Amino acid sequence: STNSVPRGTDMEYTVILLLCVVGVFLVGGNPVSEGDVVHQHSNRVKRAPGDTERDCTASPPYTPPTAKDTTELLRLLREEMQSSGHFAGSIQAYIIPAGDAHLSEYIATRDKRRAFISGFTGSAGTAVVTNDGSGGGKAALWTDSRYYLQGEQQLDCNWILMKQNEEGVPTIEDWLVSELGPGGRVGVDPYLVSISTWQTYANALELGGKTLLPIGDGNLVDDIWSDRPPPSTAPLIVQTLNYTGKSWEDKFQDVREKMQEKDADAIVLTKLDEVAWLMNLRGSDVPYNPVFFAYAILTTNDALLYLDQNKVTDEVRSHLRLGCTTGVSCVQVEPYDNLLSAVEGLAADGNIRKIWISSASTTYAVYSKVPEGKQLLDASPLMRMKGKKNVVEQQGLKNAHIRDAVAKCEFLMWLENEVPGGSVTEISASDYLQELRSKQRDYMGLSFAAISASGPNGAVVHYRPTEETNRPITTTDVYLIDSGGQYRDGTTDVTRTVHYGEPTDYQRETYTLVLMGAINEFLQVFKQGTFGIRLDQAARAPLFSYGLEYGHGTGHGLGSFLNVHEAPRFAHTSGVPVGAEGTFITIEPGYYEDGQFGIRLETLAMVKQADTKYHFQGRNYLTFEPITLVPFQEKMMKLDMMNDQQLTWLNNYYILVREKIGPELQRQGKNDVYDWLMQNTKPIAGVRTTSGASSVSSVWFIVSVVVCIVFSL
Repeated sequence: STNSVPRGTDMEYTVILLLCVVGVFLVGGNPVSEGDVVHQHSNRVKRAPGDTERDCTASPPYTPPTAKDTTELLRLLREEMQSSGHFAGSIQAYIIPAGDAHLSEYIATRDKRRAFISGFTGSAGTAVVTNDGSGGGKAALWTDSRYYLQGEQQLDCNWILMKQNEEGVPTIEDWLVSELGPGGRVGVDPYLVSISTWQTYANALELGGKTLLPIGDGNLVDDIWSDRPPPSTAPLIVQTLNYTGKSWEDKFQDVREKMQEKDADAIVLTKLDEVAWLMNLRGSDVPYNPVFFAYAILTTNDALLYLDQNKVTDEVRSHLRLGCTTGVSCVQVEPYDNLLSAVEGLAADGNIRKIWISSASTTYAVYSKVPEGKQLLDASPLMRMKGKKNVVEQQGLKNAHIRDAVAKCEFLMWLENEVPGGSVTEISASDYLQELRSKQRDYMGLSFAAISASGPNGAVVHYRPTEETNRPITTTDVYLIDSGGQYRDGTTDVTRTVHYGEPTDYQRETYTLVLMGAINEFLQVFKQGTFGIRLDQAARAPLFSYGLEYGHGTGHGLGSFLNVHEAPRFAHTSGVPVGAEGTFITIEPGYYEDGQFGIRLETLAMVKQADTKYHFQGRNYLTFEPITLVPFQEKMMKLDMMNDQQLTWLNNYYILVREKIGPELQRQGKNDVYDWLMQNTKPIAGVRTTSGASSVSSVWFIVSVVVCIVFSL
């Protein structure tokens, strides 16, 4: 009954309550921080429309200076859709993908058709324009969560921003079915869409009574693009054996062995980085990625390279031993535009049983030329070959990252000195970092446009500063710098986040959670053949435990003086596994607070054999070795949140940074940067174990609460 426990005197009751309050406070841990208060309200203040985002509900509609006026371009495009020499009649919708004829991530300016027609420059997104037959219609752009803010900043009010994966947002094909009348025709350039994308569109449109029309003999956006840039004429670069570790002849043999395993007599290669890797050639036809426009066909006896023949210098001629016409070690150079006719010739050749086509990276234009009975649709064997680096490539990447870290450490020291003076901006900072990199040996250029993001701009995951958005880097803002370089011996990609004033408790808390996630990933031990998705959650777990998360992938592979993004990826469930020695992959968890700040910590890792006590059934297990060697900022850390294992890893990482980067700084005579490095890699004292203490604390917290309740009855 309610009277079963005597209440005692009023004085006893008061003392017990006071003891309970004090006990719960002491046992429960620290008082509620600023971060805890904010954390209770997940819907934080959203950036208001105005000077940075469009407001299409205003009267008149407001578009920021970062948005492009597309009214006239849409009018011209709809005229082409209504009547064009590329097809009979008219089309009621036109799909404009972001890519090029090789489905590249980074594309040449002349291939940025979607950006030209819409103004949206994000790397992911597809535009669709409809035509009502009287000069009007709708325009919509689909993109993912990385680019929602960017879309609001760059699209004018002619465009509907379709936020993929959000509730109630239709897919492109479903939207077209609902928008177009019976028998509506939808056009798309078949050179710009993958096999699976074409099939998805075509099947859904057919079910909805519409037709997908390949418009392959010309592109409608090109027809209205009066000042479209010409093709690149940049020369090729021969990547010699001291960089590649394997000759192109040996690579040919490896590919042919894979073809034999699959009963394929020919393979068609359309990805630019695969062609460059196979031929041990590099170029500069595409920004940031050292590749050139080319296709390749390898048969059991022949090798054909399709490219602009003006790029074939005497050095390239000697490298590929051009001149011979037959033999497994002969390469024949053909005009770039001859690829489709060559594929048709293979398809008609009775001696060719199967033609291997990459299911992921081949366009519908190429795929459509191969009869179904001769198709071998599978992942390109070069994807795995290229992803697993040989010992020469491994050492090259390590060396490149040492020199890159010299530049990055000098940059961070410079920021520390200059930001308090108020003269540094996002653009001036990224320009200076590029200047520092350019002074390093074998530097060839940037590996991507730097994400130099101060304050709220950091919340835009793939933000790029422009003259309109350029913010100062101040002592009151978080600053995120994600950048990389191309070197003859390797590609780099590193992100660090810093604050040169007094970060808030919430900023430190979220930074620490991101750092804990990165360290968790490095601490993993896993089996050979493990795919990235099995390892992904370790990086997200600390944020999840606080009810926070990030919307991008945890990491990606990168090339050996090739593409900054390649397989494997942590999101993959097939294809190239992370679990293979010699694989390189970035580890880059993050957190983004809309309108306030962004945090990302990206460190390249190499998969290596783990030093395990046992080897079950003779197996070797794998783990990650850090390759990026740049300090984290201690003032952004809440060390009491980290456990002993994480702190030990951090101390060991700093020892490695000192051992590898310190001597290179001294060799280059950068003694001031060396002193900065020593100061910022001091061992963290007082390493402790938190897991047991946390459990005991939780138990005593519960006991205290129960006692309080009992004595209050």
